[in-house]
Amino acid sequence: MLEITEDGIIGTPPDRMAAIKKKPIIGKLALRMTRWLRAINVERHLDTGDLHIDIGCGDGYFLFRSPYKRRIGYDILMGDSDEITNNLDFPDNSVDLVSMLAVIEHLPDPLVTLKEIHRVLKPGHKLVLTTPKEAAERVINLYVSHVEDVHEIYFDQKSMQEMVDGLFEVTGYHTFIFGLNQAFCLTKLEN
Repeated sequence: MLEITEDGIIGTPPDRMAAIKKKPIIGKLALRMTRWLRAINVERHLDTGDLHIDIGCGDGYFLFRSPYKRRIGYDILMGDSDEITNNLDFPDNSVDLVSMLAVIEHLPDPLVTLKEIHRVLKPGHKLVLTTPKEAAERVINLYVSHVEDVHEIYFDQKSMQEMVDGLFEVTGYHTFIFGLNQAFCLTKLEN
């Protein structure tokens, strides 16, 4: 776990570029650009608030950009269990923002995670996420080996809306990186 507050950082994020350093030059450039594009495409949906949770935060690259007062990130790279997404240790209706950048496609049962996020989010607050389209797999394979082994499911606008029905309203959607990636802003429905 990584926690960033106005008072400092708790926890040690992994080397910010370790995963990128091991790649060939095309992979290094593609991963850096993709991370930056994910971040800026999600930032347009951010407000300000007290608590932001980033699931699959990697080295914390998005958390460091977040305007929220307290930012908490979970990632298996920091020793967090991949089951953390199914049991977030926060009270009901207590979190201002949850983000998942390029994570949902890796989850074996994303609905379980979405229900847990719904539980901890305050009514009317947001889950922002990015996910590639299935057509992106060929391009991703140019710089990430065997992506088909780690991507469990692909979404489009329709399948995402169907999955979140009754939990969230899709209040923002757009594509980026030549239409191969998607950004979703999901707002928790008032119960």
